[in-house]
Amino acid sequence: MVAELEPIIDQITERFEQPTEFVLPGENRISALLDVARTVVRRSERDCVAATRLGWLEAESQVVPYLNRLADLCWTLARWQEGVFRPARREIVD
Repeated sequence: MVAELEPIIDQITERFEQPTEFVLPGENRISALLDVARTVVRRSERDCVAATRLGWLEAESQVVPYLNRLADLCWTLARWQEGVFRPARREIVD
């Protein structure tokens, strides 16, 4: 399952220039929703790590790595959407 997400992330990443500085989430509605989804997935990932430590989830389970890559996919999609739907900015000249 994890391996299936890798090529998707790579394909999307190739379509835009990666941010080189801190990203303010929520540039537009779609990217904001993807950032919320990423937050929910990260929370689930932390809960699964805790469940693994308590013995409720098998250590060999692929759930945590899958959630980690799924969160990365949400982040990548959000950044891509910001680039796709970024309005053209005009330079203001005094």
